[in-house]
Amino acid sequence: MKYLPKEGLCLETNNINKIYHKNSDRKSNQKSKIQKLFSALWENENVEKNDIQTFHALKDVSFSLKIGESLGIIGLNGSGKSTLMQIIAGTLKQSSGKVYVRGKVAALLELGSGFNPDFTGKENVIINGKILGLTESEIKSKLQNIQNFAEIGGFFNQPVSAYSSGMVLRLAFAVLVQVNPEILIIDEALAVGDAKFQLKCFAFLEEFKNKGGTLIIVSHDLNSIARLCSHSILLHEGCLIASGKANDVINEYSKILSIPTDFPPANETSQSFTKREKIIEVEQSRSKEFSYGGDQAQIKDIRLLNSQNRETQVLKSGEIFTVSFQVYAKNEIEKPIYALTLKDTKGQQIYGQNTHFAKITTNNLKENDKVLVKFVLYCNLNDGDYFISLGVTRFKDNNLEIVHRRYDVLELKIISTDGSFGCANCFSKIEIE
Repeated sequence: MKYLPKEGLCLETNNINKIYHKNSDRKSNQKSKIQKLFSALWENENVEKNDIQTFHALKDVSFSLKIGESLGIIGLNGSGKSTLMQIIAGTLKQSSGKVYVRGKVAALLELGSGFNPDFTGKENVIINGKILGLTESEIKSKLQNIQNFAEIGGFFNQPVSAYSSGMVLRLAFAVLVQVNPEILIIDEALAVGDAKFQLKCFAFLEEFKNKGGTLIIVSHDLNSIARLCSHSILLHEGCLIASGKANDVINEYSKILSIPTDFPPANETSQSFTKREKIIEVEQSRSKEFSYGGDQAQIKDIRLLNSQNRETQVLKSGEIFTVSFQVYAKNEIEKPIYALTLKDTKGQQIYGQNTHFAKITTNNLKENDKVLVKFVLYCNLNDGDYFISLGVTRFKDNNLEIVHRRYDVLELKIISTDGSFGCANCFSKIEIE
């Protein structure tokens, strides 16, 4: 039976649960059907029942999506993203809860999952077209367009078993382009393929959105989520723990990424110890960055603030942001110099500045003095991960002396939505006369 969501919505999930059963005893898993039948007839039937454990892939997941909106679903591997997509697409049955869908759904889930490797690309296109609701005449009329979009040449008439993963993606995506669904679901497909084909895919998705289509994307590529999606949800260990604007949810995800891999998972902690508390604990106890000095003064209370003056770890390309920190003086420091350096993941210095080069006069510090330092910057960088180092120095006997330096103390992720490429973003204005 098909359930329809509320008016104005194209998708609504209500307390979706997916539970898998598994046996704790590995040997029990390897029993044949005859052995299990024999055990049920002649042995204590409670033995195997006690061996059965449950795994909750999804736990009470509820959200809604308006017609024409775009939703990004993010989370660590094993968080339940693909399971949720399969349930929405109708290829997997939930254990409990309701899914309400309005409109024709087309999904590109596990790469090549709908293709028979022994059939040719053309034969698979015909089969998949029928599965997606196209008539035989519609498939014939669209066949050349599908072949042209896929750009796989003579392989179109070769068995799919001879295809690379990128070729499989091209063909699967080419079929979706011709289906004209009202709801399009894509699970990690954009991560495969060359740059040229990815640009073609993005162009199609942008056009799909502009025509009023509803887009749902699962991806580890946060830049794609920020670029294509107006909203996002964050799944963790089967639970929906954040929902809202894409940039805000990406920021919450970056905090989960900072949790060490050996940190106890949620199901191994007390119920009062929430995921939010674990994130805060990790942030407060982080001490992995390298520092030097600190005997004369110390850099503390470091914060990264976005253009709305909210603390974050994710910035949008072009956004104004602030790095603030406090310097606590232990001794008298004459004419202190405050510095900031920005590096990429390869350790290359992208930008650096200090009060000495900027010709900013600083006040002398006395013992127990405290000063707040703020660097206000324009984020003219493209998408990627970056690290910020901070420092306090001074000139003593014409020699530069390090008072305190903290290396890679802030990690930030920059996302770009204007389609530009390269490490810098010059925000060009294009004029045609």
